[in-house]
Amino acid sequence: MQKSFRLGIIDAGSNSIKLQIIEAKDGNCTLMDEYKVSARIGHECFKTGYIDGESKKNLFKAFNYIKKIIDLNRTDTVKAVGTAVFRHAKNKEEIASEIKKNCGIDLDIISGEEEARLSFLAAAGNFELSESNTLIADIGGGSTEIILVESGKILKSYSTPLGCLRLKNNFSKKTAPYNLKVTAMSEFIKGTLKGLPNRFFEKAICTGGTVNNIAAVYCALNDKKADSRSNYVPAAFLKEFIEKNKNSSFDEIKKIEAVDEGRADIIIPAAAILYEISIYFRLQGFYSLSGGLKNGLLIDELNKKGVFMTAVKKQEKKYETDFPFEMFAEIGKKFNFDEKHAKQVACLSEKLFFAFEESYKLSKEYLRYLIAAAMLHDIGNFVSMSKHHKHSLYLIKNIDFSGFSDYEKAIIANIARYHRKSTPKKHHDLYKDIREGDIDAVIKLSSILRVADALDREHKGNVEDIKPSVTDKIITINPVYSGDILLEAESLETKKDLMEKLTGKYIFLNAQ
Repeated sequence: MQKSFRLGIIDAGSNSIKLQIIEAKDGNCTLMDEYKVSARIGHECFKTGYIDGESKKNLFKAFNYIKKIIDLNRTDTVKAVGTAVFRHAKNKEEIASEIKKNCGIDLDIISGEEEARLSFLAAAGNFELSESNTLIADIGGGSTEIILVESGKILKSYSTPLGCLRLKNNFSKKTAPYNLKVTAMSEFIKGTLKGLPNRFFEKAICTGGTVNNIAAVYCALNDKKADSRSNYVPAAFLKEFIEKNKNSSFDEIKKIEAVDEGRADIIIPAAAILYEISIYFRLQGFYSLSGGLKNGLLIDELNKKGVFMTAVKKQEKKYETDFPFEMFAEIGKKFNFDEKHAKQVACLSEKLFFAFEESYKLSKEYLRYLIAAAMLHDIGNFVSMSKHHKHSLYLIKNIDFSGFSDYEKAIIANIARYHRKSTPKKHHDLYKDIREGDIDAVIKLSSILRVADALDREHKGNVEDIKPSVTDKIITINPVYSGDILLEAESLETKKDLMEKLTGKYIFLNAQ
């Protein structure tokens, strides 16, 4: 067994594509990096039978980005699996071949039975299964795997076509507001379950991204603190949730507390699957499980390498500021942002703000705008990685977050817009959106954000901290760092221009 190695796990599903990079060292496992994108590759495939057009573009774009993250993290081994949408696609071999050719990643298109086994491993790694008969359901975009467990061992597993994205496609109304034909959908689910053994189970564990969103909604609507790993949801809530929202448009569902906007159109199908499973197997409710297939895959690969995983530790940097990081993290998650990078850039921005507080003559009230912009500067990647700074400008101006007026959002949006590429020009939105008295402050705050973003170029937190010093002619940035920061130094050279112009000082990174 290797003493230390990095393992990349990729779960490519119908709705989303997820990556985790784990470092196993001295018997401990640490989460080094992760990435998730809602690619929706099953949206057209379940209609046409092919991964093509926009879905294919989204898929390759996601894998190309994943490849960069894998390389930046110097990952030793990569295990990638494709689930229901790939099993369904008539061009799956061609798609897998292109991923291998373009990214060097072998995509293993697994069977429903293998998907069920991996879901069982995830459940067994988080729950005691030996003392009760347990039903495990993994609800994805294209299929639901149902695993019947007796005394800790798989009795039988079934792969069904009850995917929440597939059902949404099949049972959406054809005219606006495109809400769901819930009665017909429920009858289809019942008919599909009829072939399964109708026996009683003491416990049910359900997994999948939309399952976990349902659990979050239940907790939010009932004033319960949600656990990030597992929550209990009574079957009665599912019935009530479906009944209350069955005639709602997807835009109306988005407004329900804790609903993930990216899952608003598939949360009712997922709830219907869960409810009909509860009725069929006489369940009072279920336990949600975060991670599911991805965690099962991780456990399986680590076990093959002789590593027994009890828990994965997250590397999390702590911040002293009282800024509402978590509120902005929740906003960022809706756009699949890199939370670790966002928080690191926010921390570095704060250090730079105080270093330039005197020379820039900025009041502390501007600090909250800078940190908000740092947290959200990359959310434009959700639209497109190309020109994402401009997409961030638009998104920030048009999303809701409490505690900030529309004008303050415009300030934050314009700071974020200049974290890369061109500096402010007279014809830009800045001069239309922002009052004259604040334009100077926005430009100065943008110069800080550019430098902070450059200092985390690899999104790895290699520059852990900075100690800036300012003299008459030179700004020296003294970094506390680990690993190679060559890319950060190169990025700083391209992004320090605005700060040098504003201060009339040369910026020097003192990395020795």
